[in-house]
Amino acid sequence: MNLKLSIFSVVFVTVLLIFGCETTDVTTETTASVTALNCTSATFSSTATAGTAYTGTATVPYTGGNGGVYTTGTAVSSSGVTGLTATLTAGTLASGDGSVTFAITGTPNASGTASFAISVGGQSCTLSLTVTAAGSGTGGTSTSASAWSIDSDISNIVAMAEAFKATLTTTQVTALQDSYNKAHAQKWSNLPEGLYRGRVGLQTSTFSTAQWTAFYNLLKAATSSITNEGNAEYLGILAADDYLNSIGGGSDYGSGNYYIAFIGTPSTTGLWCLQIGGHHGTIIHTYSGGKMTGGTPSFRSTEPFPTYTYKGVTYNPIQQEHVALSAMLKGLSSSELSTAKRSSAQNDLIAGPQKDSSFPTTKTGVKVGNLTQAQKDLVLAAIKTYTDDLDDKAAAAVYAKYKADIDNTYISYYGSTDLTASGDYVLIDGPNVWIEFSMQGGIIVRNANHPHSVWRDRLSDYGAN
Repeated sequence: MNLKLSIFSVVFVTVLLIFGCETTDVTTETTASVTALNCTSATFSSTATAGTAYTGTATVPYTGGNGGVYTTGTAVSSSGVTGLTATLTAGTLASGDGSVTFAITGTPNASGTASFAISVGGQSCTLSLTVTAAGSGTGGTSTSASAWSIDSDISNIVAMAEAFKATLTTTQVTALQDSYNKAHAQKWSNLPEGLYRGRVGLQTSTFSTAQWTAFYNLLKAATSSITNEGNAEYLGILAADDYLNSIGGGSDYGSGNYYIAFIGTPSTTGLWCLQIGGHHGTIIHTYSGGKMTGGTPSFRSTEPFPTYTYKGVTYNPIQQEHVALSAMLKGLSSSELSTAKRSSAQNDLIAGPQKDSSFPTTKTGVKVGNLTQAQKDLVLAAIKTYTDDLDDKAAAAVYAKYKADIDNTYISYYGSTDLTASGDYVLIDGPNVWIEFSMQGGIIVRNANHPHSVWRDRLSDYGAN
């Protein structure tokens, strides 16, 4: 009986070849098969533009692979927006979950959605590629990734930078002022002073009372006035280090262990970077030609968490981020949470300090474009708690950019949706935006929570320089 079946299979394949039957599925020596093909979670290497030649790839997840080998597939023409083809790239299925790659080429004839009816391993789905209108990148509605060049309160920021610099001694100015050098901008860390001595700039422990006032004025100009964001959040982080010092944390903790650097000369026309950084807070703002070209990397952490009182003032830095991210996860359905769940624990930040250009090439999790508007609004609310750290004008512009990209943004997480247990983790990963939140255990305040969070931009970190 088995011999007859084998002969029948050979004859069947031969007949297909003779009559030139077309198929978009894969033919293998030992038939490759999957139990499900998930086009809704597909990721694309880049965004297509109407009327422009396109070459890219689509990565499509599957479940229940049988380990079979599959060959290059037949080109599948797009419908809706025409002019493109998707072709399965040869490979070997995983024994379990994995992904396959389709090469997409051609010139889309219009903006909209290019749809491909693809099949792999006996399963089919419709792959959808968003095609943007030509020139849409200047109108604020593009879903393609691009570097920043946005309006900020540059005149006020430069004025406050010059006012601060005017309060310094010659020795302090030498420590503060640097020529533009991206390698220097990359010298930041979340470690306390005793564990990382590589920060650049002028140490805040050298400040007089007048210099502290001028520093606070600059910080206020460079960050937002929104309640518990921007300026208020950073002041809470500085005070948290003073609190740790006051309860026995030692000399490595305290607001005097932060640094400020002008990497390049502050100007409303030239290229320069304002860097303020220390143990639990790093600000890296890049300006060029009178525009903000980068507001990231931006690192925030705090211990204690979620609130503490120091010298009669109660602070709650990063609490709004935590609440918004948890609400975003709790807004997902059970099946969406299953899709968003990461396959393994992520115990700290992927793209944290000293991990520049660590972005993975493949996005994972649940695609925001497949969610309801109410769910999208929760994602946007979480993103806004990070963009609101910039000066008010820049914050609005960057938020609008990320909002335009929201459908091509992904959410993944590990642990609980409360984000209150050590090891809880969440990632928002878009064409541009990258936000991570990782809950750690306390270092000085034992048996307590201690979050690490980083906001980066895939194309505009350090002003894309």
